[in-house]
Amino acid sequence: MIDSAFSRNVLAAWAMDLGGMAHSALPDAVQQDVQQRLACYSTADQGACEIALGNSGTPFGRVHRGHALMRSSTVDSGVRARAIEDFRFAAAQGYPPAYEALAIHLERGSDRSESLRWRWLAAEHGIADAAKQLGGRIGLDGLDRKSVADRMFLSWVSCHPASFDTAGYMTVALHKAREASPSADFSQIAAQRHAVLLREAEPKAENFLHGCVPGTYYLGSLPSGEQVEVRREVRARMVQTLKNIREAAQKFPDLELLTLPEYQDLLPPP
Repeated sequence: MIDSAFSRNVLAAWAMDLGGMAHSALPDAVQQDVQQRLACYSTADQGACEIALGNSGTPFGRVHRGHALMRSSTVDSGVRARAIEDFRFAAAQGYPPAYEALAIHLERGSDRSESLRWRWLAAEHGIADAAKQLGGRIGLDGLDRKSVADRMFLSWVSCHPASFDTAGYMTVALHKAREASPSADFSQIAAQRHAVLLREAEPKAENFLHGCVPGTYYLGSLPSGEQVEVRREVRARMVQTLKNIREAAQKFPDLELLTLPEYQDLLPPP
């Protein structure tokens, strides 16, 4: 069980740290990519606009083009192959949203074993939605240590405030913020959105420490000695996942819009 006094102290320390932190501006090239994506909301043919994003050659643009191709009115084998090629290109660069994109679209194409491998890779690299999807598929009938550890780890990833949120709300939120403040530049809008996410993150951090970390729901089937070992294993896996998140956000700065660096070290005690 996680000590409540410890978790209160952790969150208090985080609150003090956050007070002195500012959202860093994204590189110009990344801002250009994201702003081009936002501009698609105002075009007559949003799908064509999103497909054109792939011309940038960046993982961000290629993944958005792949999704747009798969949403087009006619998805034949050629269109699907082009979209999968975009996702594989971005995945080969180590871009975590591409892992989940491959999981989604390969599954729809009945390539379920490969889809499952990509979804696990996405979860291990901090994609919250991938962890949620896997957690629902594993089911609750596996009472062995491995199944328990897997489900508990996935619950940690899905509810951690620093996990990547790739559900699509980021661009919608930025678009609405830009409409509300048309005179603001992109850096200001991104900073405003980041401030909103920070406010929303505090209860998420509470839920992570008090709801997900204890894992009582999952651990009940195991002897007390194994419960301790599973907690250690899950924590070690989450340490690696948070490292993966940090490294991905450093390599692909657009991912800073999907995570909260201020919470990337939030963990229970060893």
